[in-house]
Amino acid sequence: MMESDEKDSQLMNYLVRMVVPMRREFGRSLNVGQFLHDFSYAREVLAEALRSQDPRLVDYARYVERRTHGARIADSAAAPPTAAADAAVDAPARPAAAPAGPSEEELRARVLKKYTTGLR
Repeated sequence: MMESDEKDSQLMNYLVRMVVPMRREFGRSLNVGQFLHDFSYAREVLAEALRSQDPRLVDYARYVERRTHGARIADSAAAPPTAAADAAVDAPARPAAAPAGPSEEELRARVLKKYTTGLR
């Protein structure tokens, strides 16, 4: 029972995260209560969110779509969605590329530099 409550709260969390990006990009006010009870409204909102230019909104919509279609425990151990994970699922035949961007040490050096330089 507790696991179900946690999953429902996570679904609610993602729906609330979708409210502002939906308003910014589409001018649409997302009604979370209606979304949870009106399946046609939910499908319409998800279809619009999946067409978004904002990758975070698309990730949120994919997560919510997986949770609302069928049993919510279908991917019980799955982590929240990421664009990289979805890309890996869509194209598993591609060889793994080296991670782009700074290494952990470089990021740590950047953070520490803030405290050793600058105004005090």
